[in-house]
Amino acid sequence: MNEDERLNSLEKRIVELEKEVNELKKNRLSDRVDTTPQARPLVEDASPSVSPYRETKEQTQSVTIKKKETDWEHLIARVWLPRVFMFVLLIGLIWGFKAAVDGGFITEEMRCFIGLLAGGAFVYIGRRQYRHRRPLLSQVLFGGSIGIFMLTTFAAHYLYELISAPVAFILGVLWTILGLWFSYRYKSQALGVLASIAGILTPFLVDSNNPPTIFFVAYEVLLYTSFMIFAMKQRFVTLFYTSFILMQPAFIIFNFGSGSSDRWLAYGVLVQHIIILGSILLRAGILNHQLRILGASFVLTVLWFKLDLDSSDMDTILLSFTLFYSVLSAYFWRKNFQQALPFVLAIASYALLFFMMTIFDSEAVVGFYILEGFIALALGFIIKSVFQKINGLLIYLLGCIAGLNILSDGMPSLASVNLFIWIVLLLTFAAITKLLRRYPIGSPTKVIMKMLYYGWGILFLFFITDVTTAATLNVSENIQHLIISSAWVGYAISVISYGLKKGIKQIRLAGIALLFLTLMKVIFFDLPTVSVVIKAVLFIGLGGIGVLLSRLFYKKEKHD
Repeated sequence: MNEDERLNSLEKRIVELEKEVNELKKNRLSDRVDTTPQARPLVEDASPSVSPYRETKEQTQSVTIKKKETDWEHLIARVWLPRVFMFVLLIGLIWGFKAAVDGGFITEEMRCFIGLLAGGAFVYIGRRQYRHRRPLLSQVLFGGSIGIFMLTTFAAHYLYELISAPVAFILGVLWTILGLWFSYRYKSQALGVLASIAGILTPFLVDSNNPPTIFFVAYEVLLYTSFMIFAMKQRFVTLFYTSFILMQPAFIIFNFGSGSSDRWLAYGVLVQHIIILGSILLRAGILNHQLRILGASFVLTVLWFKLDLDSSDMDTILLSFTLFYSVLSAYFWRKNFQQALPFVLAIASYALLFFMMTIFDSEAVVGFYILEGFIALALGFIIKSVFQKINGLLIYLLGCIAGLNILSDGMPSLASVNLFIWIVLLLTFAAITKLLRRYPIGSPTKVIMKMLYYGWGILFLFFITDVTTAATLNVSENIQHLIISSAWVGYAISVISYGLKKGIKQIRLAGIALLFLTLMKVIFFDLPTVSVVIKAVLFIGLGGIGVLLSRLFYKKEKHD
């Protein structure tokens, strides 16, 4: 009986055992039902009776569900013991090998032959352990064989110069393929990760003075593609992330080793990004993990192009990313591919942000940042994606912070960038309140709406002050204070009037608070610097307006 027949018979036996267990459970349940009293008097005494529901509840509570305890013996003896002591064994073999070499008992050719023989012995013993149902121990032995093969090849080429660089490279690729086959044959993700590490390190174990960059990039990209496809088909999540991550340090080490930047490295990272995107378009493999890693791949691609390309090429790349991912977002939206839409929208948003950072030198670009963040946030509300809302809000807040930093210096004139930033900031702030009204986010909506309304009111007050100051730069200080205070009063009157018209108490109170704020401004900021005439005008105006507004409130109360 071969191995497949034994496995089939074992599976059949397990199915039979499961049926027997189910029948035993049914019999046990029927026994419990049969043992209950068959007859009960219709009328009993006044003693409290127990309902069937209560009996069932008490029986259920009496059954204790035992939590499966951790089998420490299995975890230590079968999982970690072979791994740890395999490492110890390898160290001991290396020391013994070194002692034999130092004693002059083993020649260089014999050392390499012994290394290959030891690797083959590990493979043979590993297969025997697998046949005897010891999979964890067999995986450790297979992994140890790959390490021995790689070290032996490195020693034969680099230390003893027994084989040439092409032969050493081919052998390294063969050991990588062998590790990948072990991973597939024995369903071991750990062996796949080990094989990927061995494959990525293979070019660095070959003694080559000036390896061509295009050959190195082609090898690493081909290796990554192979392991990525394998990981997706086998649903090996760790191997998928490992293949993606290890390619980056390999490129970094090669870049520092060559001493100069090369655009082929950036093209290699771009190919990696395209492969991930292609797998998403095909909706193949472990799609959730591919989508999560797509954004990181985009950022790394942009960084590599920033490092290896000049500014004009960088602008072209970012513009291409923006246009492509914008079109792709529209396509996913049309095809109702909701799972991928937030991720491609986020990439389109950040690509546009990076493009504007590189192409524009004027401070006006901050206004476009704010506008872009608002559009991204609005799309998040429309497609109902929390991820897109967070990305849009992040871009919007970054734009607002940069804009407020510029506005804090004051408006030099009405025809300035500050006025554009103010208009964009106020309009988008008001539009966000409209968004929340149309797309509420639950119970916090009212609180957030109230905060946005008050925030917009405060921003508009600063806007009025900034604009009025810029418009009165050529007048005297007395007139300037008078005009600014008059603008504040006019704003307060407008707010109160709107509150009276709409019948909204909170708005009316906000207008009254603004009127008192204007009075505080006049007392603490204007009085010490203005003349007596301006003081008289300010107080007469404020007093008269306050009395008139109070009269309006009395009129409203009478009308009500």
